Amino acid sequence: MPSGADVLGATMQPDELNSLPGNADAWHQHGVLAAKAGSPEKALAHHEAALRLAPDHFWAEVAAAGLAHQMGRLEYSLGLYRHALTVNASHAAPILANMGVILKDLVRLPEAIATYRQSLAADPGIAETHYNLGLALYETGSIEEAERCLRRAIEIRPDFHTAHSSLLCIYGFNRNQNAQRLLEEHQRWGAIHADPLTPEHPRFDNLLETGRRLTVGYVSADLCEHSMRFFMEPVLANHNRNSFRILCYDNWPGEDTVNRRLRGYVDGWRKVNHLSDEELAAQVRADQVDILVDLSGHTTGNRLLAFARKPAPVQVTWLGYMCTTGMRAMDYRISDPHLDPPGQTEHFYTETLMRMPTAATFSPAPESPPVNRLPALDRGFVTFASFNNYTKIGDAVIALWVRLLQALPSSRLMIVMLGGDDADIQRSARERFARHCNGDAGTVIGRIEIRGRRALPQFLRVFHEVDVALDPFPHCGGTTTLHTLWMGVPVVSIEGDSELSRSTGGMMRSCGLDHLVAQDQEAYLNVAMSLAADLPGLADIRAELRSRVAASSIGDSAAVTRDLESAYHAMWSNFVARQHALAA
Repeated sequence: MPSGADVLGATMQPDELNSLPGNADAWHQHGVLAAKAGSPEKALAHHEAALRLAPDHFWAEVAAAGLAHQMGRLEYSLGLYRHALTVNASHAAPILANMGVILKDLVRLPEAIATYRQSLAADPGIAETHYNLGLALYETGSIEEAERCLRRAIEIRPDFHTAHSSLLCIYGFNRNQNAQRLLEEHQRWGAIHADPLTPEHPRFDNLLETGRRLTVGYVSADLCEHSMRFFMEPVLANHNRNSFRILCYDNWPGEDTVNRRLRGYVDGWRKVNHLSDEELAAQVRADQVDILVDLSGHTTGNRLLAFARKPAPVQVTWLGYMCTTGMRAMDYRISDPHLDPPGQTEHFYTETLMRMPTAATFSPAPESPPVNRLPALDRGFVTFASFNNYTKIGDAVIALWVRLLQALPSSRLMIVMLGGDDADIQRSARERFARHCNGDAGTVIGRIEIRGRRALPQFLRVFHEVDVALDPFPHCGGTTTLHTLWMGVPVVSIEGDSELSRSTGGMMRSCGLDHLVAQDQEAYLNVAMSLAADLPGLADIRAELRSRVAASSIGDSAAVTRDLESAYHAMWSNFVARQHALAA
């Protein structure tokens, strides 16, 4: 959609506008100039002045709607867009697409999906709208249709690397994908988008010495109120600053209390969301980073195309993505022997695996409430729960959970999911369960409660109502599992044959709960039923689980950070040795 400036051919300066207080076009133009100058609040005020003079000023209204969205005034932005549609329906497709984004931000997923479809009916050639529709469908568990939408976006725009990355994320949730196919699809992404940018013989000015202070740069869009903070904050806090200079490249456009707190742990903080990939790569080179660490993989906000340009001698991917990046510019992937048993998984990565004793540490939320008494002791029935991304819950998972509810007629199941407060989403989820009830839907569906996600303090209190958590499969939990264990709730999980399906098992084993890790669906069912049958034993697990997590290898942040630093030294030593060998 052209901007107001494009339409009006704005040429006036702000001082000229002051003499035209009754001219709506002039106020709109003033708003355009203020936005360009980086003053969104002033820009919005000027567009609103234009609308007071001319309520049907289409371009002022569209500009105001965009600014309101940017400033987080979502309902106001939505209202402006709706009115703009009544003024000029010839631009329906982009306006509806913007409305869909706002509705998704408001977690009104069915409305967002319907609005995206309206936009595509008006103009089916907008790649970004197919992409956004795919993301919304993905959030509701419609994997196959989401995949089709993302493929269509890429057909329209073959260079749409963000859509292609999202497609790779969806492949990970597709129950029909195997590890070899995932590798091939990631390599295809690399061959199309990343590898052509990678120099054959990159040159670096970094001092080729071992034992010196190394500069490590972390790149992420999640250094904020995001699950990444529970893993990165303890590392940043424990880094040996005498041996390492730590820089963070923050690709998140906003700022919050977590973002500000993390800055205090490091030697340098760069806001890079406004930089192109080439500009980010140039900044990394200017900072003479020795080891550059990707914390996103193919998730939202990644900067893999900056890594593709090989701005640092050693490049590593860690934490944020449970699969290979597929690009040849990424040298290492940090893992551990449980996630990637030696000799079994190396061939599924384009990176060299660097195994630590434990691949990550976890710092629990300080707002975590105390662990309470086992609810089943007072209620007289067991409450199972799932807190994971609904996209992970496939038909096989639902069928097994239905069998569990049928085997334990007094039990309950709580599902916490994005958009779970929406009646349409609740109905759709219950219909999925009903299809697996074999005529017994009436006695099962009434015992399933579906809730929406909450802010973290409220989310953690929901565990006070839960006795046992159920892990999905084959893509199991990650951060959610750790919060669950910290709140005293054991998790029943199936341990598969890839990193995507082994993380919960590793966490449970580190807490001494090996007997709750199943190898197949029948064992999973038996574990869940055994826990429900022994409430005193379940109460004992609940009472001691938090202390088990704290005493586990995952809870020892200082040790994990020392191991990470040893891994960085090993990577750097390998690089220096190769460079000396080439020069000999």
